[in-house]
Amino acid sequence: MADKPSIAELLKQHAERWNSPAEIKAEIADVPDRTLRRWLGELVNEGVIQRSGSRKGTRYRWNPAAKDEQRQMVVAVDADADRSTTQIQPVFSPESEQLLKRIDAPIYTRSPVTYSEEWVASYVPNETTYLTAEQRAQLHAQGKRSPLYGQAGTYIQKIYNRLLIDLSYNSARLEGNTYSLADTEHLVIQGESAQGKLDAERIMILNHKEAIRYLAQNVRSLTPNEETIRTLHYLLSDSLVAPGMAGQIRSDSIGVTGTTYAPLEGKERLTQFLNRVLNTARLIDDPFEQSLYLLGHVSYLQAFVDVNKRTARLASIIPLIAQDYVPQSFVDVRKDDYLKATIVFYELNDVRPLAELYCWAYRRSCLHFDTSVQVVGFDEIAALYRPQRRALVAELVRSLVPPAEVMGFMEARITNQVQPQHRDKFKQDVLAELDHLDDSRMSGLGITREQLQAWLKLS
Repeated sequence: MADKPSIAELLKQHAERWNSPAEIKAEIADVPDRTLRRWLGELVNEGVIQRSGSRKGTRYRWNPAAKDEQRQMVVAVDADADRSTTQIQPVFSPESEQLLKRIDAPIYTRSPVTYSEEWVASYVPNETTYLTAEQRAQLHAQGKRSPLYGQAGTYIQKIYNRLLIDLSYNSARLEGNTYSLADTEHLVIQGESAQGKLDAERIMILNHKEAIRYLAQNVRSLTPNEETIRTLHYLLSDSLVAPGMAGQIRSDSIGVTGTTYAPLEGKERLTQFLNRVLNTARLIDDPFEQSLYLLGHVSYLQAFVDVNKRTARLASIIPLIAQDYVPQSFVDVRKDDYLKATIVFYELNDVRPLAELYCWAYRRSCLHFDTSVQVVGFDEIAALYRPQRRALVAELVRSLVPPAEVMGFMEARITNQVQPQHRDKFKQDVLAELDHLDDSRMSGLGITREQLQAWLKLS
């Protein structure tokens, strides 16, 4: 029996044309009409296919911008058993797996290394790239949202709380913190400590809360400079490092467990190199490339006595939230995968495993974010463009635009009204409004019963 991936594959084979539901059903046997409509709607929402027109004029085609990963993440539905399974991509490519195996060797068999000034200096902003063009395109498509940060209202507060919990939990978990997600929520939101947990674990979670709050409150003014990084370190390490060391570049030597990497020493030199890294980061145009660069290099320098990786993780979300992308919350990342990818960065100066882990984790972060939005029950883009949507629907009805011409009519009118990253969603909202037009919506749209009936006769 056919399933949702086979629908996507069929439309890919006919990518050069728009297909009606009847044409699709003719080639996909034994699928009830209701099930087919549901699968097509889900594929549209997932970005795998595109939709045009409404009612009898509805057509579908393969989305030429869809990547292989979007097909692989499609949920395959077993209609008979009413069960679903998700094909999960592996975190690392075979090439990265080989690099990870190299640092699996006993530590005494691996060569001692230190900070490579030459490797760091070889990075040229906007010429050198740690992420491939395909990876960057995928990340942009997955993560762009309309403005969230700094807005008022119950919805934003709920989303902020969810992000606060997820980021605090996942970043602390990667450091070995044993607080569960539920424990973290109780501590962050209600101030209730978990029974039987160490004070240091409680402090680590609460420090994350303060650091994330600092980022959220200053999102429009923050830039990755020395002041910001030191402030993040201060908030994350307060009461967890020796008195006076929170937010301070270290003078003493340190070791890094599990690696042959020996960080540099000397406060003046570390301060110089930190500013060099941050100056380079600020010149990087792409927010995801800048984010990954900060994640790797703030950690690699080890400018602080401890809490360097946590500082790097929080620093890495600055370019994302500054441009209204979903923040990287490292959802579902295994601690061992993260540590190994980081050690490859330190010892072999190879960014590929960390880049692949970053991309994998970001997909999970976006899915988790969208689930939180659904739980809150607020359609952000629909609310943002409500006046434009209603005005366009009313104009379509009054102008007696046939369903088959609706998409072209919209395209000619939304260029100056809707931001590019929101246009696909806006068009889907207009089509949904048209599909449900009846007498109950006339007053809200400012159309008459006669106008509505005349337009409905075109369907």
